[in-house]
Amino acid sequence: MIYRGSLASQRYESMRNRAGLSLVTLVLLSVSALPGGLVCAEDYLDYYERGEFALRVQKWDRAIEMFSKSIQDNPNYFEAYRYRAIAYSKKGEYDKSIADLQKAVQLNPDYPDAYGLMGLVYEIKKDYPKALQVYREALAREKRPKFQKVIEKFIQDVEAKMKK
Repeated sequence: MIYRGSLASQRYESMRNRAGLSLVTLVLLSVSALPGGLVCAEDYLDYYERGEFALRVQKWDRAIEMFSKSIQDNPNYFEAYRYRAIAYSKKGEYDKSIADLQKAVQLNPDYPDAYGLMGLVYEIKKDYPKALQVYREALAREKRPKFQKVIEKFIQDVEAKMKK
């Protein structure tokens, strides 16, 4: 299904407007947008966008559903795992959240945002040694100075909690 303003509809309009696009190509693109039609290579991005919207409006189950569809269409799309992990954590399903974040960093080992979020989830679970380890992984990979300072603060907070 094509939604106005979605990435797929923007790509469709762009392709439609290109000179020399054949009628057969237009028909195939139209069929791919129908329920039960051909699978479009960018479906995973549409599901991802819908999942992001569901997160913004705090529809956790819907977000999980959409990110799961995105992952099903493209199992290597590490961002979908991270965002599904956010939805799981909002529902209190911390082990599922951690599993998704581990998959995200497996797919992209230099992904400090996933490590940082994993540290937060471990901290919520009061697994401070694991949180500290993951925060250090995030800091080692983080290139943005502003976020390095945030992670350093998280590390200090966890170290203080561990001393109590």
